[in-house]
Amino acid sequence: MSDTVNVLPERRTARRPGVTVAQALRSTTRAGIFDHLREQGGHRTVRDIAGRFDLHPNVARTHLELLADAGLVDVGRRKHPAGGRPAKIYTAKPGAAAAADEATTPAAGEAAPGAGLLVRLLAALVEERPVPAFGRGPSLAARAHEIAGAEGRSLVEHLADREALEQTIMAETPDADRLEFAALLAIAALRPHAPDARITDRGPDSVDVTGVRGMFTLLETMRPSLAEALERGVLAGALSAAGMPVSLADAGGAGRSHALRARAVPVAPPRIVPAPARTVDARGQQREAGVVHALRAVSAVGEGDIVEVLTEGPGSPAAFARWADGVGHQLLGVERATDANGRPAIRLLIRKGSS
Repeated sequence: MSDTVNVLPERRTARRPGVTVAQALRSTTRAGIFDHLREQGGHRTVRDIAGRFDLHPNVARTHLELLADAGLVDVGRRKHPAGGRPAKIYTAKPGAAAAADEATTPAAGEAAPGAGLLVRLLAALVEERPVPAFGRGPSLAARAHEIAGAEGRSLVEHLADREALEQTIMAETPDADRLEFAALLAIAALRPHAPDARITDRGPDSVDVTGVRGMFTLLETMRPSLAEALERGVLAGALSAAGMPVSLADAGGAGRSHALRARAVPVAPPRIVPAPARTVDARGQQREAGVVHALRAVSAVGEGDIVEVLTEGPGSPAAFARWADGVGHQLLGVERATDANGRPAIRLLIRKGSS
């Protein structure tokens, strides 16, 4: 569509007073629309924006008008050469980019928005038990990812007015699927610490999120691998708390514009295990004696029945597994547990095979 046709300024008489730049850019969709207008240049209609961002035209119009109310967008009319009603068009206002950057950039002497969260994460990492010698235990990056994940979940779980925010997201993006909805909710929780966080692209089964790396700029120059672990952890945790466990892959970009591609991880339905037909407490027995005890219990139940074995000590699960496999039984699971009296045990579930 050509931008060389005659454009008339729009006289806006119903401007909403008191709309600030920060308020206008608080919505990730609106921030994305503004970025599109200033990067692409030229004039855009409601239909252009609705198609580009997969929005209903009325929703796209609301976003554009609010950007205009904040002074970020000029509104005009474009005459059609063939006549008819002029089309309403929107253009990023000259100098608006600087106003937007100023609204999301801390003043001199002010800490960067993500600095407090970064300090909190690093403090939690330092307070963690040191990594054991000889390479045992999780790596520093793995522990950083875990700590950041817990923080991301907490940010979403403690969102103020979460229900109202969810309703706003549904109103602004009525066609969003579950993954995009979760991403918008997660980004809303992260935005106080990462003002540039937003969705930059959508695929059939993925969304690209950028701006989260900005929280860790101070760390990236010194420990880039640690910054990446924190970035991935906090985003994965936030998305999980928003109802969508994901896998994350690098989607390109660097610094604040670094993007991560999120894809939903299928969640397996919980496995339902029938109640055991018999329980064998082999704690305190020699390993071989415990196996014999379990053998007698399994012999007394029917094919397909389950026997619960409580044991203890290193090597016990392996000994029971070798025995069960050797005689055609199935070891369903091994887990740490406590009995009704609070005494610890290693719990094994063995299904009797065909005789």
